[in-house]
Amino acid sequence: MKKSLFVCSLILSLAMLTATGAMAASSQKLSLNINGSMANGQNPIVMDNVTLVPIRTVSLIPNLKVDWDNKSKTVTVTESDTKNKLKLTVGSNSAYVNDKKVSVGVNPTVKEGAVYVPFRFIGEALNAKVLWNSDTKTVVIYKPSQTLLQRYASNKLEESRNAAIQLPRISLHEKLASTEEGGDGGTYYFPNKQSNNFIYAYRGIAQYAVVIDGAAWVKWEGQISTSKPNKSVIPNVLQVNNKEWGDRPIFTGKIDFFKDLWKTEQVKFGTFDENGKIIYEGEKALPNKGKDIIATIPAEAK
Repeated sequence: MKKSLFVCSLILSLAMLTATGAMAASSQKLSLNINGSMANGQNPIVMDNVTLVPIRTVSLIPNLKVDWDNKSKTVTVTESDTKNKLKLTVGSNSAYVNDKKVSVGVNPTVKEGAVYVPFRFIGEALNAKVLWNSDTKTVVIYKPSQTLLQRYASNKLEESRNAAIQLPRISLHEKLASTEEGGDGGTYYFPNKQSNNFIYAYRGIAQYAVVIDGAAWVKWEGQISTSKPNKSVIPNVLQVNNKEWGDRPIFTGKIDFFKDLWKTEQVKFGTFDENGKIIYEGEKALPNKGKDIIATIPAEAK
């Protein structure tokens, strides 16, 4: 059995896509966002109101493994967390989700030496999120791990916040250019006792994200400013200039911060009061560039 991720391609069936005809649809320029990263070079197209993307697109989704059996012309997608399997065969309208036979809706087929299968079907069968953004003509595909989802739902604030910053972070807007080079790993700001929204400041850019349906959706981005006049995001702590997009948030009240000092394998953290004055500050070790940079702030643990 010869396996390759590059000998086949996949169909992404999107019911929300409309087109006046196959010729018009095929000329649309589409983009792919996979787990928060733009998938350049995937060359998605639309034929007969169905969006087609390469099969390697699926392999880019964490926890999904794609195999191709050239002899039987079968694509197998396996979910590493649950071991669930989906099998589709070229020319067959039937597929198997584990041992259950289901209808595919669109026959897997061969075109110009490549195999195409219904990607929306794959995503939904294996619990991945598949969305279409008509404003940017972007197909959004993401799949948070069950471990992260369970951590985010924890009643322990530290656990929930660590999960929030590791969930797929999705932005459908062109990112602003960084204004700084090098430096540490950035700083996260959370409203006191909250985990469902945060600001991430890194290399001169501030980014505001809100956790919705298993992903951190970026709603705003701005260029950090140290001169006046400026626009306050966190009073006396974080300001931006006129280079921004989206609806700028304004964090008021107590704000918790976590600064990743990866060069020294430490995290500096603490709390600002409503005037931007530090009322608590601490440090913790972060060996081996760990991802759990959020620490427990004693006042919030009570």
